[in-house]
Amino acid sequence: MRFTNKGGPVKIRIGEPGDCYWATIIKGEVVDLTAREGLAYGFSIVTTEGKIGSKKVETKQIEVSEVSESKDFLKELNLIKGIGKKTAEDIIKIFPVREELIKTIRASTDANALPFRENTCEVLWEAYGTK
Repeated sequence: MRFTNKGGPVKIRIGEPGDCYWATIIKGEVVDLTAREGLAYGFSIVTTEGKIGSKKVETKQIEVSEVSESKDFLKELNLIKGIGKKTAEDIIKIFPVREELIKTIRASTDANALPFRENTCEVLWEAYGTK
């Protein structure tokens, strides 16, 4: 991996223990090290700006809002009496967004239409079933 030194000069050992030499890496200099060594020296990982060699590539962006929504929804489920941590995690796996669960509950006429145990379905129906 390629690393860059963002701080002051750092003296690093390059090579095997029996056959090595010491090099001073100054601020802004780029060096090729293993991930463990580079992070141990406190260097920053060099990133490319969407290019690999001479080819331009597309990168995917991860939407953080959905993850935070899932965490908030998980906390909300944990506050409901009768739903524990494991059950809340199972609900999140099937319905990662609160609105999906509410839509499914309100679309069904039976309280046990959800793919969970009867008591869990009843608790969810009571919490989210009202319009």
